[in-house]
Amino acid sequence: MDRTVQAQLRVIHRVVHTLSAADVPAWLFGGWGLDARIGRITRDHGDVEFWVRRSDDTRSRAALVDAGPTALPTQLPEESCEFRWEGVEFSTAYFDRRADGTIALEGRWSDWVLPADSFGEVPGLLDGIPVPAMSVAGMLAMKEQFPTLRNGRPWRDKDIGDIAMLRSLRSRPS
Repeated sequence: MDRTVQAQLRVIHRVVHTLSAADVPAWLFGGWGLDARIGRITRDHGDVEFWVRRSDDTRSRAALVDAGPTALPTQLPEESCEFRWEGVEFSTAYFDRRADGTIALEGRWSDWVLPADSFGEVPGLLDGIPVPAMSVAGMLAMKEQFPTLRNGRPWRDKDIGDIAMLRSLRSRPS
């Protein structure tokens, strides 16, 4: 495991611990979320991303800043907050639950609709440690919808691989 991966893992566990202690639910997503669902590290990752309920945005930011990371003024505040902790950048993105249970976003990504079961209680596993992670169904919906979104773009090779892996995980018996 190289230093970048080690540093990202350390930050993931510190963020999970910090937000849990503040009673703020958060779910890892993106490449690290997929690795948590697979249960092992599959590749290098350029970023670390967490989902947080929009109603917890202020509390999550305060808890994290109090723990040590620096909040960066790089994101639209209705969408997310980016942080740097010991040289590792990570972000918290915000969602709302609609009356029908589906997940809604604001800002540039308001046309993204995620399934009701995107955020559950079943953790993923990273480096042998349980971590909250977005569901396979939620991550698959994110990936599949991305090219059709107003601000989306075509799938990259890694997105195509991720979709195949998520479909394979979805079809596994529980």
